[in-house]
Amino acid sequence: MKKFRILDANINRACEGIRVLEDISRFNFEDMNSTNELRTMRHNVRKLFLSLDHELLTARDSKKDIGKIISSNSKLDKKEDIKNLVFANFKRVNEALRTIEEISKVIGEYDISKKIENLRFSSYEIEKNISKNFKKTLPKGVYGITGEKFAAGRSNIECVRSMIHGGIKIIQYREKEKSIRKKIEEIIQIRKLCRENDVIFIVNDHVDIAILVDADGVHVGQDDMDISYVRKLIGENKIIGRSTHCLEQAKKAVLDKADYIGVGPIFKTTTKEKDPVGLEYLEEVVKNIEIPFVAIGGIKEGNIESVKKLGATTICLVSEIVGAEDITKKIKKLNEIIK
Repeated sequence: MKKFRILDANINRACEGIRVLEDISRFNFEDMNSTNELRTMRHNVRKLFLSLDHELLTARDSKKDIGKIISSNSKLDKKEDIKNLVFANFKRVNEALRTIEEISKVIGEYDISKKIENLRFSSYEIEKNISKNFKKTLPKGVYGITGEKFAAGRSNIECVRSMIHGGIKIIQYREKEKSIRKKIEEIIQIRKLCRENDVIFIVNDHVDIAILVDADGVHVGQDDMDISYVRKLIGENKIIGRSTHCLEQAKKAVLDKADYIGVGPIFKTTTKEKDPVGLEYLEEVVKNIEIPFVAIGGIKEGNIESVKKLGATTICLVSEIVGAEDITKKIKKLNEIIK
């Protein structure tokens, strides 16, 4: 009897968790594929035990369930946001399915246990797919930007491939001198490389192209579209970065709800015409700005320590990387210095 009680509790736990995930997928993310997969899974769990309904209901004893008392005195299930809610419910579903799988074997329902096992592995894949709906965050280490002009004859695609091999976790496509058609061709290829290697991909300036290729985010300058407009176009789950050159601009970017800011140019650089803002501005950002930032502009292997010492954990080097004889080796060395 107690085996059926365990089974009943976990069937309910699994299906309740799946329903929470199903509703979030349906109404919050409007993710048709995941919603359909979750709905099918929920119905399949219930259908597998239709023949045992009588045993399950007879074994149920909610009034005497000590779990209710334990739960009422615990704050372990506190959820801060949708992301925490989603992953907590996936853990609930995965654990419940495992218990169902094992107890099913004990009561002689081996075929059902194998079907539940398959559903459990399916839930892992659905969890992975739904996680793509959440906004990524600025990673620590080298922030890569394309710069074919400084790449010693190599293409942006070649440079990006080498950056990824070096272990870079974020790449921004920035190209000022090519046609829109050529940019789109390159961006599609780079987006594919980044997605295959779990690298965050940001498009500079072109919000429309970022939407077209489903980039992870977009980076805009001071003279570009307001962040509020960018957000309306790309949605809540994409990253927006804003270039800043003084503390006033940084504070405005925070108020405008940028996800991160570019701080620079720190030193004089050939990739930008702007005058350097110096280490002083970087120091102001470290002390006054709470959102993530990337230090950029004229940073080389020879001066990166001075940037790191002030508190920068994400640092961008353009010509120093794309112009390196061995880009992969250079990335690895720079990441060692930063981390």
